[in-house]
Amino acid sequence: MWKKKELWLPGILLTVVVLAGLCWYGLYIRQQFYDEGTSNLLETYEQVDKTFTMFAQRNWNVLSEWGKSLHSADMVGQTKNRLESFESERDTWQYTDVYLFNEKCEYWDTHGGHDTAEHLWPAFEEMYMTGKSTVSSYILKSGERRVVFAVPIEPVTIEGGTYTCLAVSYENETIEKMIGGSAYGGQSDCYIVYRNGDVMLSEEPKSEIEAWMDNLFDYLRNNTQVDADALEKAEQGVKNGLSGSLSYQLEGKSYYLVYQPVGFQDLSIVGIVSRNVVDSGMRRIQNATILLLAVLFFCAAVVLVHGVRADARLRVEEKERALHQEEQARQQMESLANTDGLTGLHNERYFNALLKEKARKREPFALFYLDLDQFKPVNDTYGHDVGDQLLKEVANRLRGCVRESDYAFRIGGDEFALIINGSMTEHFCEIRAEKIKNAVREPYRLKNAAVQVGTSCGCAIYPGDSDDVRTIRILADHRMYQDKQRSGRSRER
Repeated sequence: MWKKKELWLPGILLTVVVLAGLCWYGLYIRQQFYDEGTSNLLETYEQVDKTFTMFAQRNWNVLSEWGKSLHSADMVGQTKNRLESFESERDTWQYTDVYLFNEKCEYWDTHGGHDTAEHLWPAFEEMYMTGKSTVSSYILKSGERRVVFAVPIEPVTIEGGTYTCLAVSYENETIEKMIGGSAYGGQSDCYIVYRNGDVMLSEEPKSEIEAWMDNLFDYLRNNTQVDADALEKAEQGVKNGLSGSLSYQLEGKSYYLVYQPVGFQDLSIVGIVSRNVVDSGMRRIQNATILLLAVLFFCAAVVLVHGVRADARLRVEEKERALHQEEQARQQMESLANTDGLTGLHNERYFNALLKEKARKREPFALFYLDLDQFKPVNDTYGHDVGDQLLKEVANRLRGCVRESDYAFRIGGDEFALIINGSMTEHFCEIRAEKIKNAVREPYRLKNAAVQVGTSCGCAIYPGDSDDVRTIRILADHRMYQDKQRSGRSRER
């Protein structure tokens, strides 16, 4: 009887310890997923915020110039004709309407239409209160949203009416495409909200959130399962222009929500993405690790129940094996990050892993190494924001130079690589290299600055040039620098 107690007591103790460890591990990993996921979301929507800010500033600048033009035309009684001339810019700017407005809620548009529209006043009230350019929105009777950019102008007159504001409106869907509809593969929601949570602009929701809600926080409070304190903290954060995050459940699904200030007009940008989209890969590894630990616990319990006392050395080895397997699982989680955060291309980690895999399977391919020419002067002249935007545009062009079955990488800085699958000839590679270089050297228009860079390109063929992928990398890199030297001598001549 005593021996049975000796066996059962360690078994119960082991059960308690393992269950407690699994609970702690699950809570710890959940928090790590939340911290990592929301941190990445904030970085993503910081870029969306920059895009929206640039778009707003562009509209205000153009409207200010048009306002000056209208004021000049007003001097000679040509205000109406000048306003109507702006209609020719519709296809370029993709706007819905351009119109003059005044404090009596009277408007005059580019088609010659004019009327009184009191329901538009909320979209212009802040501009008249502050005397500054603003962005706002209003809802049509059809339920569609219009986003309005407005600037105060010197008074102009049309047929006896005086107007002091020039505005341009866009369909909500047009703004959505411009400011981040493709974030997280198009599986994210994005909102621009006022300090009280009222929605000023929204993308078409990809979650179960209703398409046209009025106030984001009221909707979350009434329709989702969310911690009240976390929601209150988020409301205060938006109200005070702070950044933060929370999680909630809706229709049985979990979501991450992040918020941060836009930087003007007391607006905040809010991003919402399904939790599964953000951390699905790491969650699979977590489940596999928990299952592994549960299996080990079950095996140990069976051994104890049947009275088999393992040798101390063997138990130490088993523990070390379990820790080693857990370490391998942790390393697998780290290896999931295979994408360059700036350009969206594959990163160097995935590049190295893919080369090893192709060498193992002996799959033929052509490797192109690229290095941008005159990139540093762009950074020095226009700043790192323009440099980052240039790298993104280069990445987009490189995607257009390869098939869906091929790969494009950003190795680091202004260095890129392409892997084109299949057996290739030197002649094909020469033609493809010229195509790539021609695509990259086309001028770029970034932040109202015309930028042009070139690229040096080197190519090596596996296994034609060598059956060792390390040699292939060295050859491609060497040929890239030879191309750079030739380009340098050509510019000197």
